Amino acid sequence: MFKSIRNRHNAANEAILGTSRLFAGLWGDVKLADNGDVHFTGLPKELQGLTATQTWQRQLLGGSMSINLCLRREISSSGHGTLRFCGGKFRHKGNSTMAHDLIDHLHADASLMTELRHLDLAALIITLSGSQATIMLTPYGGGLAFLVMPPVRYAVAFPPDQIAMTARVVTRLERIVSGQSRDRGSRMTH
Repeated sequence: MFKSIRNRHNAANEAILGTSRLFAGLWGDVKLADNGDVHFTGLPKELQGLTATQTWQRQLLGGSMSINLCLRREISSSGHGTLRFCGGKFRHKGNSTMAHDLIDHLHADASLMTELRHLDLAALIITLSGSQATIMLTPYGGGLAFLVMPPVRYAVAFPPDQIAMTARVVTRLERIVSGQSRDRGSRMTH
């Protein structure tokens, strides 16, 4: 059993590396950390700290590993909330003023919303927690699926036509989240 789990993790690391390498022309070479995260060596300044992480989902006779593009930013707010992109728009439960303002800014960016609707996304979640914002984009492709019986695993291909669009979306989300934070910070000091 141990060998099977180790082989599955090795296959997952290869899948996440292979998917991350698709972005090499935009974000530089990739390096796999001991924890399975992938770091990019040539990120533009606004995307410094972007990593590709793994999320495992177990099911009765197998499971999957999804790749997440994860970017954390310090923000000048102490708001809390979670924004989810589903059904072609961002949604938020709760009364966070910052989250509602952020949703307004995201929806106002017509090109961002158009590209988001064209991406094959499993999830897009923006979490506001204290003075930190986390953008987590999870595409459908780029991961690994496996069955226990019979023991089968295969990499799920990332659609090549979505590489540039995914990179643009991540960059635009970072600009809006960071810009909204700066705008709120400057309004609070005046």
